[in-house]
Amino acid sequence: MRKPAFNLFYQFKKKFDAENKKNNLNQQLIPYFISSHPGCTEEDMAELAAITKNLNFKLEQIQDFTPSPMTLATEIYYTGYHPYSLEKIYTATSPSQKESQRQFFFWYDKNNRKRLTAELKRLRRADLIEKLYPGVK
Repeated sequence: MRKPAFNLFYQFKKKFDAENKKNNLNQQLIPYFISSHPGCTEEDMAELAAITKNLNFKLEQIQDFTPSPMTLATEIYYTGYHPYSLEKIYTATSPSQKESQRQFFFWYDKNNRKRLTAELKRLRRADLIEKLYPGVK
């Protein structure tokens, strides 16, 4: 997406939280995340879920990638290839592929725990199971 490194978000959040504390405010930081972006996999979404948990976010709304004219991401979405490198790029296009990515943002919903744990086992990411659900095997 040609976005800066996620480390900048951490820096921003740190400053945001400091200003809240300094001014005795209770403002919320509401991030905007997109699921099923071209090039993004279920494993990427699982890793992002662990990051959002670590940041104490319980997201309620997630935007699923919507192709829009004249963007690099849309070209990748429709062709499956990066137009500059011609590298094949994975893109979730079916409803089930999209839901498989989207579900990770709702890691905190107890109704999702069993499904997400099974998916993380399939992905061989026991480390993420431990991060999302400490003590669950």
